[in-house]
Amino acid sequence: ERSATSLCHSKYKIIMGSSPSPPKVKSPLPMVPVPQALETVLTETAKSLWFSRERDGGSDSPVPFSSTPSSPLSSHEILIGRTSAADVEAPSPGYPDHNASIMDGYAVKTSDLVDAKRAYDAMDSEQRKKYALEFVIVGKVYAGDDDEEGESHPHNAADSDNRTAVYVTTGAVMPADYDAVVPIEETAISPSNDGDGEMHRMRIVPSKIESVLEYKPWKWVRPTGCDIPSGFVVLSRGERIRPVHMALLAQVGVSPDEVRVKRLPRVGVVSTGNEVLAPSGERARGKIPDANRPLLLSQLSAYGNCVPVDLGIVTDDEGCENIARRLGDALWGADGEHEGVDVLVTTGGISMGEKDVMERVFVEGMGGEVHFGRMNMKPGKPTTFVTINGEDAEEGGRCQKLVFALPGNPVSASVCTELLVRPCLDLLHDGVDAAKWERSPSLEWFAKHAAGDARVHEEVMATITSDVRLDQGRPEYRRVALRRASCADTNKPQQYTYHATGTGVQRSSRVLSLRGADGLMMLPRGGPLGCGYDVARKGMEFPVLLYTSLSFTSGNRFRDSMHRGMWKSKREHSHHAKGRNLSLGIIICVSDRQENDSDFRSIDATLVNSLGGDGQVSIVERFICKVPSNSENDALAERLSTVVGGPRMEGANVIFAVVPTDPLAEERGAGAIAFRAGLEVSHALRPVLTKNASALALQLRKRASLRDPATALFENVVGVVRGGSAVLITCSDRGLDGAAGAVKGLLGHLTSLLVQRH
Repeated sequence: ERSATSLCHSKYKIIMGSSPSPPKVKSPLPMVPVPQALETVLTETAKSLWFSRERDGGSDSPVPFSSTPSSPLSSHEILIGRTSAADVEAPSPGYPDHNASIMDGYAVKTSDLVDAKRAYDAMDSEQRKKYALEFVIVGKVYAGDDDEEGESHPHNAADSDNRTAVYVTTGAVMPADYDAVVPIEETAISPSNDGDGEMHRMRIVPSKIESVLEYKPWKWVRPTGCDIPSGFVVLSRGERIRPVHMALLAQVGVSPDEVRVKRLPRVGVVSTGNEVLAPSGERARGKIPDANRPLLLSQLSAYGNCVPVDLGIVTDDEGCENIARRLGDALWGADGEHEGVDVLVTTGGISMGEKDVMERVFVEGMGGEVHFGRMNMKPGKPTTFVTINGEDAEEGGRCQKLVFALPGNPVSASVCTELLVRPCLDLLHDGVDAAKWERSPSLEWFAKHAAGDARVHEEVMATITSDVRLDQGRPEYRRVALRRASCADTNKPQQYTYHATGTGVQRSSRVLSLRGADGLMMLPRGGPLGCGYDVARKGMEFPVLLYTSLSFTSGNRFRDSMHRGMWKSKREHSHHAKGRNLSLGIIICVSDRQENDSDFRSIDATLVNSLGGDGQVSIVERFICKVPSNSENDALAERLSTVVGGPRMEGANVIFAVVPTDPLAEERGAGAIAFRAGLEVSHALRPVLTKNASALALQLRKRASLRDPATALFENVVGVVRGGSAVLITCSDRGLDGAAGAVKGLLGHLTSLLVQRH
């Protein structure tokens, strides 16, 4: 059979013509959200793992992309960050491998203390004052000695009631039959009676006699295997190796040479275009230095999950056929002369120009399948993801290569590498838990669940420190620097938040925007077709994907990520809206005098039941906001505006701001309505409205007052917010079913009109 390379080249010669393609007017490929693109990448990556396992004969080994089950390493520097391919157990007898003293002092036998304690307990107080608890010192053991040196001095068996002691230092091996240590500060030394001047009797200081007589075995002693028992797994299969593992391996006597790690996937990086010059080349008019390769090669190297391979520059003048052959050799290896790469990353040549031919090279010339060709993001819109299938030349069986064709601007290439390539490589390197292999009924089931379990970027919410004008066409992944600060609106100083500052002009060619960045802030699309507002105001909060994890043990999974959750929420909201269902956001505005653990779930149930039940209403977000008792009106207005206009309520088409009853007012019989809090909330939210529905607010108040007359005092607000994408309603929890019933019939019609408009 022909190799995968020859198959691809054969197909290339048949399908591809020699004439250049005309420039595209409009891409036929849909623009996909970034989380959807990442889900596709992780799913196809999981399939590559599945095919690799099939080539290994169905082995349970989780090692991906390796011609051997694992490879030995000896360097501590190389081991750090790698993934273990097998469990490492502590050999017998564990650690420590001997009974060891914890203190500098004297090793004693607790069995010698039994008779002494019995005699001491029978004494009166005067006798106890005169009692001396003494031991004959029979030897010394220092850290590093063995216990054979313990009985080094002869002694009179009649002395000190046959009690003996051995001087030991911290970490010393406990002599045989000695099972406790008396700290040296609790002892005193008596001169010997043999006249040679050597001190060889130890006595317990009077104030410590009672406590020493209570000693049980292993007092101030580390027994054999107490820290690490024999057979304990100090490094698990699939665990990423950290500095602590190097210490554990040393303690149990396992050499780094014995550790088996998973093979790192090989990633080829190539730049394309006639205009690109090697960084060391002479500058020429119309040419640009190739910043992409050094940027991406160093970025990939810093991840520690792959072996970056520099594949140089591919020029347009080489022609589609030669480009396809060259990249095919890189993927599959050229006639066995060198190892192929598992992942290929190219930059440039994927936009709409006449010479942007890379998609054609991958599909027509190399038999690839395009999974997406445009992403709904800024920067990085033209990003293309391709898989190329072939047959493994050595082992046989299906083999799938992953190709990321990234934009030519360096910032776009770097950001898309971070968003897509890094999680892909983490999954390839980490592999999949062995239990998931065993219970996988099909490739599709395995790929779906492996993608959901894949490790992705850690995320935090951060507050922007200045106004940001939103892009009207696409969501933006903005490079930001983060600063941690204490929360200003809490009485708990240990709580903190992050403040995000932009890194300057965010142009995709401006590499300086990457300098000093701690992560990528996910900003929504602006305008009426997006989030409903054009400017994200200072103080608003948005998610940030971190470049560096907060800790070694952090492990954000794709299925649990905010990134995926926001996309999923939008999809569900769109589906519900088409069925005229209500996606409900609830803001509970409570007095700062109310208990923090108050349960307001009855408000949720009342709203859902009054608006049509579970089949028609879904709660997409719930938020509790404190209404200060002082005059901090501006802070309240800013907080509520951020919640309503920010990503928290992005999936809601109806937002209820409910003010619960003030318990102190109810106790005083003062109308039982949180009149002041309601007035503050309504005043804070009225400026947020795009359009004010005052007539509907009046109708709502009348219906609520029929259930509870006191609600006539409440200042209701009803209107459209977020540029016409949602309805906002403020009301009290009293008469809430009446208030919700008053607007129920109109909300379904109104939200359907909002959907049509957007």
